[in-house]
Amino acid sequence: MNRQISQALGWAIGVLVIFPFIIYGVNILFKSKENNGKKYVKKYLESCDQVSTKFPNYSDYKLSYDHYTTSLLSPSETIYKIKFFDSIIKKNCQITFFNYPDFEASKFTTVLHDKKIIIYLNKDDLNNSIYGTKENPIPVFRVREDLPDSVSRNRGPEDGWNVDITDNQFKYNVEQYLTYIMPKEEFKKRFGRGK
Repeated sequence: MNRQISQALGWAIGVLVIFPFIIYGVNILFKSKENNGKKYVKKYLESCDQVSTKFPNYSDYKLSYDHYTTSLLSPSETIYKIKFFDSIIKKNCQITFFNYPDFEASKFTTVLHDKKIIIYLNKDDLNNSIYGTKENPIPVFRVREDLPDSVSRNRGPEDGWNVDITDNQFKYNVEQYLTYIMPKEEFKKRFGRGK
């Protein structure tokens, strides 16, 4: 009887005390890889300009998705990417959405096909020579069809889909990119220590 009690007590201590500490420790190590992106979202957004351009034909862009993790215990998150060469700025760009609903992300390429669009580009990214290549395109976190605001606000399923990225989604996209995707060294160069 005493042996069963000691085994149960050992199991309870292991499961309820030691295992959570191990998970917590691993999570702390994992979190140390993050940048403090939330702190610099406003600065990044203030450095963004609108550029009018044209969305490419079907054969001239590449649609893909990827996954990233925010912590050890959370499920993986999704990044939707649309890569294309912009003929106006003469650089490669990548429209990027984080955790955007599948049905919303898939309609972007269909609705915007060969239309005038407005993309929001960060001036630092635009002027940085490491961005704009096929391997490292300029990130674009907001895109919308180039329509007058009155038309854009009132469009819906009956006359085509409105594919504007909201301000909240724009901020969220930038925050996720700065926190989890931007390389730590680049983040430090651009924003300082970041902690």
